[in-house]
Order: sequence, then C-alpha cells, then structure tokens
Amino acid sequence: MMKHPSAIAIVQAPPAFFVDPIESTFRDGLDVLLRVQSAAEIEVHMAALRGAPCIVFIDATNSLEFDLLRGLRKIGSRHVVVAIMNNPAVDDIVDALRFGIVDILDSSISDSARCRLAIDRASNGLQSMGKRPVLEDGSLRDAMLEPERRFIIAALEANNWNRLKTARQLKIDRTTLYKKMKQLQIAA
Repeated sequence: MMKHPSAIAIVQAPPAFFVDPIESTFRDGLDVLLRVQSAAEIEVHMAALRGAPCIVFIDATNSLEFDLLRGLRKIGSRHVVVAIMNNPAVDDIVDALRFGIVDILDSSISDSARCRLAIDRASNGLQSMGKRPVLEDGSLRDAMLEPERRFIIAALEANNWNRLKTARQLKIDRTTLYKKMKQLQIAA
C-alpha cells in the first residue's frame, strides 16, 4: 500500500476496532494519525489544522451524529469523512452517503484490506477537492460559487436542514435548491 501525499487522519473509533492488523494498516497508509476519544476533540484538531486536507474517521457505532457533521462543515471544507458503524443497515448507509460521507467501515469486521480501500477512497475524495478552480485563475462565475454555497448552507442550518422550508426562505423552487445543492456539492 502506498502512502498518499499529505494524508492526515483524525480517528475516533471504538476501542475494539483497533486491533493490530488494522492499526498497522492505518499507520502504513497515512502520514499522521491522530486518535481521539470525543467529537469535541475532532473539532479541536480540525481547527488547529487550519483547513489542511484531512480524513476524519468518526465513531457511528451507536448512531450517526449529524450535529457533529454539520459542525465539521463549519470548520472547513477540505476534509472527507469515513463513518465506522456497527452492522450498518441499508438506511444507515443511505443516510450517511447522502450526508457526504465517502465510505463506511463495519466495526464488527476487522479487515485490513477494507481499511485500505476506505483510506484510498477518502484520499481520492481529498484529491478531487484540490481540482476545484482557484479563484485567481477562475472565472467570475467560479468565484461566485463559494459565497453562494456558504449562503445556502447557512439557510439549511437555520431550517434544521429542512429543504422545503429552506427553499421557501430563499424564495426558490425546491427543485432549484436540489440542483444548486448538487452543483455546489452540498450533501444533505
């Protein structure tokens, strides 16, 4: 397995998840591995990284904390999230993917190959973020997308991510809101 450039990972995982083969897979595939216990620690580390690209592995064995994911969005946009779930059901997976999580690891399966795949998918997600146009080299249209994205996210958060209420508040059609969310890569 090759190391990905600038692969920083913040890992909040259940203690049973880290067995020797899994831990060595993480250490081999990532430059920096920060193990944390709580969601608050994730936010502290991300704030300290000041927008540096990173992979965040969150413990969702009991439930997926959507408030945590919203908080991570506020901190920065140069990160991808992998959820660690306990026997995830189809509905759990669909909810996680809709919210922008790039991969899901089953905590009951200690498979180093599956962890490698999750790291690769997350790294690919980070690399695709780097391909966005830089404001200095982009067009005026490209430069206007980021403020529009922030505005829509703020409206969604004010309405507890209710898209119908958000569309009404923004005085646009719900379909238009869905299209803008897809265009601006806002997962709900």
